Amino acid sequence: MRAVQVSDIVVPLRGRDSGMPMLVVGTEGEYLLLANGKHRRFERPKRKKRRHTEYCAPCDGWTREKLCATGRLSNSDIRKALALYAQNIDSEERGE
Repeated sequence: MRAVQVSDIVVPLRGRDSGMPMLVVGTEGEYLLLANGKHRRFERPKRKKRRHTEYCAPCDGWTREKLCATGRLSNSDIRKALALYAQNIDSEERGE
C-alpha cells in the first residue's frame, strides 16, 4: 500500500463525505487534511484519519508544484485538479 502524501487524491471511506474524491492539503500526524474546493474549502479542511481514506491517484504536476512551493492553493485550483482526475477516470472507463 502506498503512503499518502500532500497533494494526493483520496476518497474518504467513512462519514458524510465518503465516496467523494478530495485533495490532501496537509497532514497532522495520523490525520490528513482534506479539501475539495467547494463543500470543504482550503481554509477549513476536513481532518480525517489515514485509515479512513483510500488512495486514488496523485494530482497533476502543476497543482503539486504550487502546493509544495507556496503551501497554499486557491479553491478553484483544487476543483480543477479534482476535475482533471475525474476526466482521466472517465476516459479510462470508456477505453480511450
